[in-house]
Amino acid sequence: MIDKLITDKFYAKVCPMPTSVTTTPVLIAGGGLVGLSAALFLQRLDVPFILVEKNTGVSSLPRARGIHLRTMELFRQAGVEDAVTDAAAGAWRQGAFGGARRGRTLVDAQPVIDIAAMQSKLAAIAPSPSRFTACPQTLIEPVLRRHVEARGGDVRFGHTLVSFSMTGDTVLATVRGPDGVEAGIEAAWLVGADGGGSFVRRHLGIDTVDTPAPQHFVNIFFHADLGRTVQGRTFSQCEVANATVRGLFLAMDNADKWSFHLEYDPVQGPPPDHALPGLVRAAIGLDDLGIDIRSHGTWNTGVRVATRYRSGRAFLCGDAAHVMPPWGGFNATTGIADAHNLAWKLAATLRGDADAALLDSYDSERRPLAVRNGHQALLRSDFYARFGIETDANRHVFAGLLDTGDVLLRHRYREAGDAPPDSVVQLQAQTGTRFPHAWIRRDGRQMSTLDLFGSGYVLLAGPAAPVASSGRASLSRANPAVLVAGRDFDFVDAATGWHASTALPDDGHVLVRPDGFVLYRSDEPPRD
Repeated sequence: MIDKLITDKFYAKVCPMPTSVTTTPVLIAGGGLVGLSAALFLQRLDVPFILVEKNTGVSSLPRARGIHLRTMELFRQAGVEDAVTDAAAGAWRQGAFGGARRGRTLVDAQPVIDIAAMQSKLAAIAPSPSRFTACPQTLIEPVLRRHVEARGGDVRFGHTLVSFSMTGDTVLATVRGPDGVEAGIEAAWLVGADGGGSFVRRHLGIDTVDTPAPQHFVNIFFHADLGRTVQGRTFSQCEVANATVRGLFLAMDNADKWSFHLEYDPVQGPPPDHALPGLVRAAIGLDDLGIDIRSHGTWNTGVRVATRYRSGRAFLCGDAAHVMPPWGGFNATTGIADAHNLAWKLAATLRGDADAALLDSYDSERRPLAVRNGHQALLRSDFYARFGIETDANRHVFAGLLDTGDVLLRHRYREAGDAPPDSVVQLQAQTGTRFPHAWIRRDGRQMSTLDLFGSGYVLLAGPAAPVASSGRASLSRANPAVLVAGRDFDFVDAATGWHASTALPDDGHVLVRPDGFVLYRSDEPPRD
């Protein structure tokens, strides 16, 4: 008690707290894709939180445009998959998301890969109950926010985290509201999902490892009526290069919303603002086209990964932890998976079902993947490599290029100190991998094996395993739910049955973590 009084007096002197203080188990800094996803994942586990975001609303600028299978699986678990799919249905005013073109200008660009081929590649990544969904970030974030708030989440947009300090078991934070009034928040844990310029990361003094950028761009978001120009020849990406300009068009709705990434020489710097409309017209190939530039900003294709994801009671997620080029759509996917990995570990720790050491595995599991995924995104700076097309010029790139399924779905977590993460050819419940999807019937309805996970540990057993079924999943690995194939659920298709899914005999079993990753198998020694 005396020690606590001394500590309180010290912090009152060097970090004076506002008189109004709210307590919460988790404080989330950042209300973008990753912060809102973290909120959804914590809600599903009944963990209260406060989310603060300095901006007054969700992003109005287009960034991520496609949601990979794994992210849609996580949204499925969080109960927002259908809502995101509905939002995506109205995103494209003509044509569909997919396909790539290349040429001197947008007008004369020729196809590199067509929409059907591109969508076929995305669908073949791995068996899944979900599917790749093309939906701009500007439409996704409002959906996530709406669901977080509808479920009672304490979401505070227009509130800025201005300072924080940590004692042995508490984070003491000061937040400034839109009226300039400061309030205190006392939390057990802090999640920094506050973007590439993360205040949380800088305040913690965490460095980053940076890979130099091979390309520098001005991202120009503009409105222009190009519906007829691209009718019957819509695309996802269109690379252009001529004597005046070089860059990349990204379709936002295949009609009048577009993003043009204008490449520039960093030695000379970006072109002046007044030159941008003319450069966009030169890239399109229509000199008299009306263009309304809504926003623009510079960015580069470098990779930046934090040297550590945890400092005491604070964690980094998403862009606060890693920034990588958008090629492949790996950055947002990696960030949302960060939040999913961390959420159940925070919940287990808060409930007393695990000690705080479990939280150390967040860094050892997620940081190596960010390093690898960032490298894979960088390799996809080559336009053809991005779409899996090998040429004489990019053959050296293909030597290190991994399949998208390897990067996003078939990776294997290693224990701390082991080799870097690798991938498996086929998911068969290998230790450290996501349990494979198969359609099953349980309680009279069809569902995915992935729908069995999310609330706690689950021990899945073969039909001849000498175990008894038992109730509800727990966040304690010592008390998992026990589900027996052929008794508690049935595989719909024998070709994806127990042995095909696990490569185990009928008396085998696997213990699956709350995030759907296999902790151990009966034919291997248990992991610590």
